[in-house]
Amino acid sequence: MPLEIVYLDDESDLCETFIDNFATADVHVTTFVDPDAAIAHVAHAPPDLLFLDYRPPTTTGDAVAMLIDATIPKVLLTGDLHVRPDYPFVGVFHKPFSVTEVATFIAAYVSRVKPTR
Repeated sequence: MPLEIVYLDDESDLCETFIDNFATADVHVTTFVDPDAAIAHVAHAPPDLLFLDYRPPTTTGDAVAMLIDATIPKVLLTGDLHVRPDYPFVGVFHKPFSVTEVATFIAAYVSRVKPTR
């Protein structure tokens, strides 16, 4: 089974870019621009990794992370260089993020965890 990744960002073009760069036969990417839709999806179909923008509409990545099952690893993406997240994210990347760095992070995660779904 492929690695399941969910990506939440208020910018639809960044969602498309995320899919273009990281979706493969071994990695399935689902994106959301609406935090409530992402939270509902994750509650019913927990991903292996959850990537969250720090400033989605009406909330923060911290707040979204705290509403989701703590066993789901969460990664923060932010354009704000001074963000100090309250949630213990497994990774933090600054926008514009390096595709190579995020791909390396995903590959390292897969090699450590080896999802069994």
